[in-house]
Amino acid sequence: MRREHYLLVNGYSTNYWGWGGEDDDMFKRIINKQLILDRPPASLARYKMLKHVHQKLNPSRMKVLRTAHNRIDSDGVNNVIYTLLNISSYHLYTHMLIDVGQQPTS
Repeated sequence: MRREHYLLVNGYSTNYWGWGGEDDDMFKRIINKQLILDRPPASLARYKMLKHVHQKLNPSRMKVLRTAHNRIDSDGVNNVIYTLLNISSYHLYTHMLIDVGQQPTS
């Protein structure tokens, strides 16, 4: 995803904690902003999930997802609060370690 497209959709929502829903929310953002989602054929490119620590299933993910269309312009890059802990530069990418704090209680 190009930087300008990521900013157009306001990045990822800040309302998802634990596992589940954030990828579906991003899909809705992409469609809402009338961007084209293109998946190249497997013979040309393949996607592989990055290794990560598995999170606990978010029981409220579907409730949050149902309100995705209402939050696109107010929830994401423009309201995220974080602390940058480390930056590591590699040949093909830059790894940034950030702290987004604790899950809000509500």
